[in-house]
This record gives sequence, structure tokens and C-alpha cells, in this order.
Amino acid sequence: QELKLSSHAEALSFTSLVDGYFRLTADAHHYLCTDVAPPLIQHNIKNGCHGPICTEYAINKLRQEGNEVGMYVLRWSCTNFNHILMTVTCLEGSEVMNNSGPYKNFQIEVKKGGYFLHGSNKSFASLKDLMDHLKGQILRTDNISFTLKRCCQPRPREISNLLVATKKAQEWQPVYPMGQLSFHRIRKEEIVQGEHLGRGTRTQIYSGMLSLKDDENEGYQNEKEIRVLLKVLDPSHRDISLATGCDFSPFPQAFFETASMMRQVSHKHIVLLHGVCVRDVENIMVEEFVECGPLDLFMHKKSEVLTTPWKFKVAKQLASALSYLEDKDLVHGNVCTKNILLAREGIDTEYGPFIKLSDPGIPITVLSRQERVERIPWIAPECVEDSKNLSIAADKWSFGTTLWEICYNGETPLKDKTLAEKERFYEGHFVLATPSCKELADLMKQCMNYDPHQRPFFRAIMRDINKLEEQNPDIVSEKKPVTEVDPTLFEKRFLKRIRDLGEGHFGKVELCRYDPEGDNTGEQVAVKSLKPESGGNHIADLKKEIEILRNLYHDNIVKYKGICTEDGGSGIKLIMEFLPSGSLKEYLPRNKNKINLKQLLRYAVQICKGMDYLGSCQYVHRDLAARNVLVESENRVKIGDFGLTKAIETDKEYYTVKDDRDSPVFWYGRDPLL
Repeated sequence: QELKLSSHAEALSFTSLVDGYFRLTADAHHYLCTDVAPPLIQHNIKNGCHGPICTEYAINKLRQEGNEVGMYVLRWSCTNFNHILMTVTCLEGSEVMNNSGPYKNFQIEVKKGGYFLHGSNKSFASLKDLMDHLKGQILRTDNISFTLKRCCQPRPREISNLLVATKKAQEWQPVYPMGQLSFHRIRKEEIVQGEHLGRGTRTQIYSGMLSLKDDENEGYQNEKEIRVLLKVLDPSHRDISLATGCDFSPFPQAFFETASMMRQVSHKHIVLLHGVCVRDVENIMVEEFVECGPLDLFMHKKSEVLTTPWKFKVAKQLASALSYLEDKDLVHGNVCTKNILLAREGIDTEYGPFIKLSDPGIPITVLSRQERVERIPWIAPECVEDSKNLSIAADKWSFGTTLWEICYNGETPLKDKTLAEKERFYEGHFVLATPSCKELADLMKQCMNYDPHQRPFFRAIMRDINKLEEQNPDIVSEKKPVTEVDPTLFEKRFLKRIRDLGEGHFGKVELCRYDPEGDNTGEQVAVKSLKPESGGNHIADLKKEIEILRNLYHDNIVKYKGICTEDGGSGIKLIMEFLPSGSLKEYLPRNKNKINLKQLLRYAVQICKGMDYLGSCQYVHRDLAARNVLVESENRVKIGDFGLTKAIETDKEYYTVKDDRDSPVFWYGRDPLL
């Protein structure tokens, strides 16, 4: 969506307002636009320095980062604008928090002459120069001596006293207990295996067909089956412990963990997982088929016609997908051009290419060390020795290597190196050859930093990419619509049904892809429609529900996207955002081992906020239950299903039921039943 303002000055003013509000409520150490970025914020990001966070938050951050001796936090003083405090861990593992405890504050003075460590007369031109000097020194205080090691830099959306509104970010855990894994189950009769396309790590890859029931395509494009990709785990890696007494094979669980992770995502640049099929001894991941295949093979074939704008577009789309995963605290773990699929070539059209990031396959957490070395230079250096170091920072390194591949038309970096030479490449902190495409080369250099804490966040990468587009309009090749198109009007012919999401007495909700281009590049949406046997009265009810939802806008209310009319306007479908985690009723039992009382209370508060908003709009939901609360992420839920919602008249304090429709009386209080 675009917002047009009357002047450049007004646009800057509005952007500055949004930018400041974002820092006040979401992330105190990020700016949205370089044109209005405060110099102090830019200084802090460049030097890894926090704003004026209090001592309690600084100590808590040191504990979260590992609490090692010599680890430190830089932060501006809360009381003196010209002082920066360096809070250092002095005694490893101690829990003491008083003034004589393991955490010491050192004062850095900021004067016209530069930066001074309190008690020293030596000045430095920048904070970075001072810290580089101190890292080689032994510091002493109160009979304790230590050497500075690592700076704990600001992270996205950290909670501190700088934010007005906060929410606790959950740490990503790479391995979930089996009871928490969840994915759509596909029966073996529903898939037909086709030709062999290749192999992955411990998997065989085939094309295939997924059958749809004849009655499932009512009101959509008439497809009885769709083409899919089948990833079959080698049968030799299934659990054979019961038969032989051998140790449990980790690969089936890791395979299902990947499927469970893919189920949690819904993004236009990430491959859709249809589900998992268990066929005799085979475990099969069923994914959408992406027409043009792996990016590396395509770039090899078309290297002579690939332009810088084309490559830039691919890089931006990949960064968008990884930024989405970062926001959800999900790690991919295997980003490379062979895992990027091309849905649209975009060479001879104004629309440009369209990519989709595929699943990571078997996670590196269960691979041998030799297999991890084979993945150099895509695998992050910290993950070679210990796969437990797999984190979002590892995806940033992989993104940098993938940028190199994109710049060199899918060529394989270090392809002539032996495993020993690859290891020495990392041990010597060597870097790949610099591509001629300067814009992508700079991004690559930032991401391929041997210190994982120095790699930029994907949100910052997206911001920098957008800035590059502004500075270099020649690299923007997206086609602009000739006429204004109402984004809330969806055409029936472009809706492709994927699977059922749920149903009630009179209606059903299905997952669809809205695909005007016909190349599977459209977005996934939830579509609510009436069952064929429903009568005319229910059509009127659905139209009322649509009218209610289109006027609601709240963080804890499911988002309205539009409508789709059919049969000359006599039929109608409601189009909403798709939330892949499903309803709270399904989500809670599936994740009971990792949900505590505090998180349950957070959900309860968010539901209350959504209901309070409904009340302020003079609406009564009348069907609030866990089945009608949808999970956006482990930190946010949204109220959905407004089929029974009624408006309270302006001069009334309550609503009187005037129809004889079924009501969920077991969820009602006593007063409506009297």
C-alpha cells in the first residue's frame, strides 16, 4: 500500500513520526528509514552500544548471553548524557548482583576531544577505537583482573526500560519433543509417485500428484489433482531400534521436525508444505511443485541473459523470506541456491523473477562433522565444530554465501577445494572473492562476518536493500498496474484450493492460493464460504459477518482481506489472512510441553483486549471459544469467526436475540440463557 502526501517535508515528518513510534513501542535500537534516522541511533548501531538501559537490564542481558568473564554491555548513562557505561562480567557463573558482586561498571566519558576511559588521559577518536584498544588490555578493579572478550550488542525487539509496551520474546529451540510436532497428514492413497528428480541429504526427490476429492473443489478452479514434490526419507534411516536393539536413529525425528517447522510458516517466498505421508516404511514430505526448479541450475543455463536487476530482485525476495523467519524465531539452517526454487523466470517479462525458499531438509544438528565440513562455505563457521551453535546468525552467513552464488550465476564456491582445504579456509578466516556487483558485494561482506554477533539482522538488510533501490532506480523492474485495482476484490477464477482448515454447521474454511499469474506465486489466504446445502438466509448472515469484519482493525482480531463474489453476486466468499498455527484449541495440546502459565496469561490478556475492542465498537461476539481463537505466533493470538456476532444499537446496553439459529450455549454465561 502507498501513502501519498502533499510535500517531501510532510513525508519526512510523517516517516519520522512512525520511525520514532516504532522505537518507542517495538525496538529501541532500529530505524526504519535512513532519511530520518537519528545520528545517535546510527552511532549506537555502528558501535554495538545500547541506549540508556538500566543496570538490571544490562545484567540480565549478560546472563542471557552466557555470563562469561570479560563479556560486556555498552550503554548510555541514565543520568549523564556525556557518559557511556561499560557493564562487565567479572566472576563467571555467580548470581550475586550487589555492588561487590561479579558485575562491574566502567565509565567512558564523551568530550570534544574524543572518548576517554575514566581515570585515563588517553583519548580516542571513536568509541570503536577505544574498545579495540581495551580488548588487548588486562583490566583491574577491586583485586579482580580480567580481559575484555565480547560485546553483547542490541538485538531485535529486546525488552528493556526503553520501551513503553513490551512483550517477552521466546527463544528458538531447534529440537522439539515428538509430542509437539504437528503437520497435515496425507493418506498414501492420495499421492502418486512420478519420475525421480534427484537426491538430497538422506532423501530421494520425486515429482508426484496429490489427489483432491471431487467435492472439495466446489467454487474453485476445477482441478482433481495437483502436481507436487515428494521428498522421501531413505528407508535405511527409519527407526529400527525395536527390531535390532540399536540406538534410535535421529533422522526420522529430524525429518518430521523440519516438516513441523515448515507447517508454522506462510509466506509467498517460502514453499508450501501440503503435509506428510507415511507409506509403509517410507516417510514422505509432500510440497508444492515449483515449476522452474532450483535456482543454481537455472542460472547456469541462463547466465548470459541474467542482469543485475534480475539478481537484485532474487536477493531481495530471499531476504524477505529470511526476515519473516527471523521475526518468528525460526532458523532455516540450509540456505543456498539449490534450496531456492524459481516459480517464475522473469527474464522476458516486466514482472521479474519470483523465488521460493524450500525446506532445509535434514537439520545439521544430526549430521556428522564430515558432512558439516562438506557444506563449507554455506554452513556458518561456528556450526562446523558444534552444530548446537545453529542460530539465526547462521542463516545470515548462509545468506551471504548465497549472494555470492547469485552474483556468479550459480557457480559453486570453493568447488575445487578438498575437505582439509575447506577447513583451513575457515581456520584462516579467509573470504570469498568479491563480486563485481558492488551493492550485493557489500551485503555479502556484512553477512559473512566470522563473529556471528556482528552480522546484521535481516530487518536491517531489508532496509538497506530498499535504500539501494531508491538510490539506483535502474535495478527496480517491477511492473506497475496500468489502472487502479481494488485489492479487496478477489476473482473466483484465481482462487486455487489447497486443503480444508475447518467447518461449522453451515460454512467451511479452506486454505487457498490467490494466483492471478497462474504460476503459484500468489499469496495463501483463508477462504470462508457456505456449504452447498445452506439456504438463502445463511447468505445474508455471511454478508453481515463480512460487513462486520471489514470494519474491524486490531492486533488481536483476524485480518480481513476482501471478498469473492460468484454467480452474478448471489454467492459470496470471505477472504481472510491465513494463520498456519491453527486454533488455540489445536495449538495448546500440541505445544503443552513448552507453554507455561505466563504464556497462557498473555493469551488471555490478548483475548480480553480483542473483546474490549469489539465492545468499544458496539459488537457482541456470541461465539468466543478456543476453537475460534487463532494463533499467529507463540506470542500473539487473534479472535476469529464472527458468524454469530451482533451489533448493539446505539441507545441500547445489550442485544436481544431475534432469530432461532443454534447457539453455543455451553460457552454462554447464565444471564443470556435466562
